[in-house]
Amino acid sequence: MNVMHLNFKHILFAVSSALFFSFPCTNAQSNQPVSNTLKISYQMRPRLEFRDGAFTPIAKNIRPAALVTQRDRLKIDYSYQDILSVRIAPQVVSIWGQANMVQGAEMNGNQISMFESWANLKLAENWNIQFGRQVISLDDERFFGELDWAQGGRAHDAFGIFYKNDKLEAKGYFAFNQNYKALYGNNLSNPVGNFYNTTDAFPYKTMQTLWAVLPINETIKITALATNLGFQNVIIGLPASKTKFMQTFGLNFFEKGKTLSFTASAYFQTGDKLSAYLGSVSADYLLNNHWKLGLGSDYLSGNDVGYTNAENHAFNPLFNTGHKFYGFIDYFYAGNPHGGAGLSDNYARLNYKSDKGFSFDLALHQFFTPNKVRVLLEEYEANLGQELDITLSYKINDFVNLIGGYSLLLNTNTLNVLKSAPNARGYQQWGWMSLNINPTLFKTNFNSNK
Repeated sequence: MNVMHLNFKHILFAVSSALFFSFPCTNAQSNQPVSNTLKISYQMRPRLEFRDGAFTPIAKNIRPAALVTQRDRLKIDYSYQDILSVRIAPQVVSIWGQANMVQGAEMNGNQISMFESWANLKLAENWNIQFGRQVISLDDERFFGELDWAQGGRAHDAFGIFYKNDKLEAKGYFAFNQNYKALYGNNLSNPVGNFYNTTDAFPYKTMQTLWAVLPINETIKITALATNLGFQNVIIGLPASKTKFMQTFGLNFFEKGKTLSFTASAYFQTGDKLSAYLGSVSADYLLNNHWKLGLGSDYLSGNDVGYTNAENHAFNPLFNTGHKFYGFIDYFYAGNPHGGAGLSDNYARLNYKSDKGFSFDLALHQFFTPNKVRVLLEEYEANLGQELDITLSYKINDFVNLIGGYSLLLNTNTLNVLKSAPNARGYQQWGWMSLNINPTLFKTNFNSNK
C-alpha cells in the first residue's frame, strides 16, 4: 500500500467529513451561541541534509551523506465549549526513495504513526485532566521538550492533571508503560507478566512528574520541576532485573523585560549511586527592533573518563531538546554519547529579524569537559572544540517558510577520543535546507443538537 497516498486519503476524508457534519449544524442553529469548534491543519516538511560530520566526527577518507527526509502531519482539533478538547495527529516520516516507486504490501505494516491522540476534560473550575499520547513541553525544554527538530517529534503516553488560576499554574503527569512485543510475543491477551523491555519502546517504565509556575510580576516568573522515573529492561533468557528509580529536581528563573531577558536554571539528579547536576545562565539584549545579542553558559556534571568512579555524576537531560542548546551538529545529549564526561558550553548568539519575513541567526560555542579524560595513561586536555551555527529563514507567506543552515565544528583529540573516532579530521560540517508548509485546511464553529 502506498503510504503517502494513504496519508492524503486521510486528509481528504477528514475534510469531507468535517464539511458534511458541521455545515448543517451551523446553518440550522446559527442564532444560538456557538458551542463547538473544529480545526483541521496540515504540515508538510521536507528537509535536505548534507552530513559531513553530523552526530559524530568522521575520518578524511569517509564520504559524506546526503538525504531528504519528510514529515507529513495531519492535526485535527475539536473542542466543545471549555468542557472537552480532543486532538488527533497522525503523521508519516519518510526518506525520499526508500519506499519502492511501485509499492506492494508494506513489509513493516502500516507506516502511519500517531504523534498525538488525547482528550482534555474539565473537572471543575481551574481543574482539567488530559490523557492519551501527548507532548510534554515544560519551561524552555531543557528537560522535557517536544523535540520538534526531529521529524518524528516526541510524545508521551501519559495521564495529566492540570490546575490554573490567576496566580498559579501546576501540572502533573503520570505514566505506566508496557511492551508486549519483546517479552510476550505481542500477545495482548497474555494474563500474566509485568516485566518491561525497552526495545523499540519508551526508555522508562513508570513516570511521575510535578511542575508548577509562579508569576512574580509581569516580567518575572519562577518554575519548579520534580520527576521520578522508573527504569527496567528485562532481556529474554536472563534473570529479571528490578525497576530502578531516578529523581530529577529543577528550578528555573525567567525574566523578560522590554530590552533585556534573563534565564537561570538549576537541576539536581539522584538515584542508585547517582548524584549529578546542571546549571545554566543566559541573557539576551535587544539592541533595536531588528538586532538581538545573547550570551550564555551551561554546565552539566560528568564522570572522570579512564578513572574508577564510585558514584555516577553524569547528568542526563533525558527528554530535552538538545538540538536547541548544545550545538546544531548534535554531538552532545542528542542520542550521541560522549563518554559521560559532562559538558561546559559557553556561547554567544546574534539574531537579526527584518520587517519583510527574513531572519538570520548566528551562534558560537566553546565546548569543554569539566572532568578528567585519560586513555592508556595519556591525559587529554579539557577543550572539546568550537562550533559555528548559521541559520537563515524566510517567510514566503502565512503558510510557507523556507529555512536552512550550516554548522562547522573544529574538533579536538579529546572529543575524538570521547566519540570513539580517533582518526577523525580536524573539522566537521553539516548543512541543511527545509521547506515548512503549514496550511489550515478547514476551520468552523458550529452548534450541536444537544
